[in-house]
Amino acid sequence: MDCLRRTFEVFIDHRLFTWSSRLSAEAVAPAEADAHVYLRRSVKRAGLKAFSQLPLLDSSFSNYLDFGSEAQETLEPFLRRSSGYALTVGSPGAGPERWAGAAQLMEGHFSLAYDFENTPELESLRRKSVALYISAAIVMGFMLIVPLNRHPVSGHVIFCPAESYDRVARALAVGEHRFSVRDAELREREIDRFFADGGDLAYL
Repeated sequence: MDCLRRTFEVFIDHRLFTWSSRLSAEAVAPAEADAHVYLRRSVKRAGLKAFSQLPLLDSSFSNYLDFGSEAQETLEPFLRRSSGYALTVGSPGAGPERWAGAAQLMEGHFSLAYDFENTPELESLRRKSVALYISAAIVMGFMLIVPLNRHPVSGHVIFCPAESYDRVARALAVGEHRFSVRDAELREREIDRFFADGGDLAYL
């Protein structure tokens, strides 16, 4: 959470968008008013080989103007699950409907995660779903936040449009993220060791 907080503090003029999902037996009922949730929907699951008594997938799409306490309370449970959520940073002009269009591509990935038989075909299908989601969201101008999984330190990967890369890198390089030329070689060794000891990304 601290790593996410520091990242979002860099992009204080942007919005935080989230998608979360869960399995259910019945279509999602109208929920209590939530100023941040702008879309809820239920869809049939992609596969029912396991948990067939939960045939529906309930999704919630939200957006926050900052990384305040309400956003942190929403995100904290996500980070304890291996799938069923997605995060992104969008410019002030980014429309919520665009985020819903990109994030709904993760619904199939989450559904298949519960019926996963560890076959090469299903794993390939899930990875293609994630790749399509990342590609679509980048084209729409979002900066995706994908947490690391089974790495020695906490962190996440930021995916952004190519034309935004320099600006994003400069923003992250200021303040406590800055390091001197003198310790650059040490940082390079740390990065090499980080990848050697690490796992993968949370959605994969």
